[in-house]
Amino acid sequence: MSPSTFPSTPPSTSPSTSPSTSPLTSSPRTTLTVHGLVCHSHVEMAIHCFRSLLKFSSDPLNLIIHDDGTLTAEDSQRLQQELTHTQVIMQPEADDLIIPLLKNYPQTEQFRREVPHAVKLIDIPLLSQGDIAFCDSDILFFRPFQGLFQAPDAQTSALFMQDYVEAYSIFPWHLLTTPLRLPSKVNSGLIWMRQSAYDLAFVEWFLSQPAFRSKPLHKMEQTCWAALGHRAHCQLWNPSQIVLMRSHLPFTPEMVAGHFVKEVRPRLTQFLPQAEATPDPAALPVSITTLPAQDCDIWGLAQNHWQRQSNRVRSHQKKWSNLFRQRFLAH
Repeated sequence: MSPSTFPSTPPSTSPSTSPSTSPLTSSPRTTLTVHGLVCHSHVEMAIHCFRSLLKFSSDPLNLIIHDDGTLTAEDSQRLQQELTHTQVIMQPEADDLIIPLLKNYPQTEQFRREVPHAVKLIDIPLLSQGDIAFCDSDILFFRPFQGLFQAPDAQTSALFMQDYVEAYSIFPWHLLTTPLRLPSKVNSGLIWMRQSAYDLAFVEWFLSQPAFRSKPLHKMEQTCWAALGHRAHCQLWNPSQIVLMRSHLPFTPEMVAGHFVKEVRPRLTQFLPQAEATPDPAALPVSITTLPAQDCDIWGLAQNHWQRQSNRVRSHQKKWSNLFRQRFLAH
């Protein structure tokens, strides 16, 4: 199928029109495998975060941790000792499993070699048995919960965190000049997707488009997940429960988990007491809810693009101002 005709949604499904926030539907208590990606420098943080996931989930979970290429044998051993029901897949083992599957997908294979985050987009879906579930190693859970990795209805085939911005690799005009369609403000730190909604041919098409390639390259991974999500009629976890943390946000009673991205990661240690507290055995687990995802439009993307450019200009101005003061005003 040519790029110009690649459908933005699968023709055999219809989108959900429910406007309300609803609890996730119940399902049999089968054990779900959640995947994570860890680097050597984040092993300590990963232990705290994944331990909180396994501790507070009332739904049975197993964990598979993927090596980004920097884990040592000692890291692998420690992760499996500290975390129950956990397996570690080192990069050489993953290469043996994944590279043969990418024989007919050259762009996908190249992207996997170039970008460590590609493991999220490629290895984890291809190695998942059943539904795809992923959790970043910087997401800390605070209280017992249920139904996180369950669809709210039959039409929804993907769930994501909500971001504060349109953190995508494309420019606003690409929504006019390409068939690509995206949901608004998807963050791929936490993912659930039906296996049937993952389409490696679409991933190959997306990665073959030079227009979608911008730095930092890891944004391509998030953008591709969002595009897959649009085709799967995705919803977003309630952002008051599953929270993308910011520098000024306090802990609130509604929070179930916080995603401590790079800019606010030093704050994670401030929230460890909540994650390490012993839960009240009489307290019922919080039911996770979702919201319908809105479409990303050219105006929202343009506003975010302008804001990024403005921030970049201010950053350069500050850099040159500091350099000027150091060289001339200090004498």
